Amino acid sequence: MLPAGVLLLLFLTYPLGLGTWLGFTDAKIGRAGQWVGIENFQFLIGDSVARLSLFNTLFYTIVRACSSLSSAMAGLILNRTFRSSSFIRAIVLLPFIVPTALSAIAFWWISTPSSRW
Repeated sequence: MLPAGVLLLLFLTYPLGLGTWLGFTDAKIGRAGQWVGIENFQFLIGDSVARLSLFNTLFYTIVRACSSLSSAMAGLILNRTFRSSSFIRAIVLLPFIVPTALSAIAFWWISTPSSRW
């Protein structure tokens, strides 16, 4: 496990450390940067686009975590057998089936020559 642990440590901590270091500099691609301290972060706090981006990221993360948790709980509930469980299982799986079927029908229409056109 030691070689895997070393590789994991190398490929996870080096980019994290380098990204943190670069956050405190004014580095550009192709040249070394000068130390600017927290100036970059102060700029980001004052930037409305950065605040909106942070809000969108946090909102997406929270919604995705809640939906994943609810999907897992629904999967546990639907694993049990009860009256009309197969119908409810079909309703839950319908959003996964419909896009695939619609894509197949759309490609069939595209690839089939029509005499009406």
